Amino acid sequence: MVNWQDGANCFIEALADKSSVPGGGSAAAFVAAMGAGLLLMSVGVTIKRKATSQKDKDFLTPYLDKITDYKNDFKKLTEEDAAAYLKVINLKKQIPVDAEKLARAQIRAAEVPLITAQKAIELLKIIDNIESKIAKIIVSDTLCARALIVSSLKCCNENIKANLPYITDDNLKNKLQIAYNEIEHLCLNK
Repeated sequence: MVNWQDGANCFIEALADKSSVPGGGSAAAFVAAMGAGLLLMSVGVTIKRKATSQKDKDFLTPYLDKITDYKNDFKKLTEEDAAAYLKVINLKKQIPVDAEKLARAQIRAAEVPLITAQKAIELLKIIDNIESKIAKIIVSDTLCARALIVSSLKCCNENIKANLPYITDDNLKNKLQIAYNEIEHLCLNK
């Protein structure tokens, strides 16, 4: 069995540390990974149950790989967000500041939470598709997965909003603003 307590404690302490990394973007991706993990467990338990019809097992089985991919993507995005923001911090400390490198780093720092949000929205659609097939005995974990994904989206949106003032590319700024508005609307309706 995985010693999950050490990993959870380590990440919580890293968030609580006085350094800026990992921060909210990493936490958003991590929360999405937890949601994907819970959803994966819900699907797996439902498939394993003798009481689950073969039709439902056949319907749910292809989702195991899809959800695993999302979980792994979110884990990777947890690290990518921290790396992206650390690069911004380090570039700001350089004298003189390389404005071009800093602008590229700030774009990446804005893109990671956007990618996380896009994947979280996709995972919410999967939850919508499969929720009715999940065993009633474990559906609460599916509902918790949904809540974690929505929380991730809210955190992603805060990171997108925080990065907007630093984006000088008007096309990207517009794209981020549109995404922010769409995510905000989605969160209000979930």
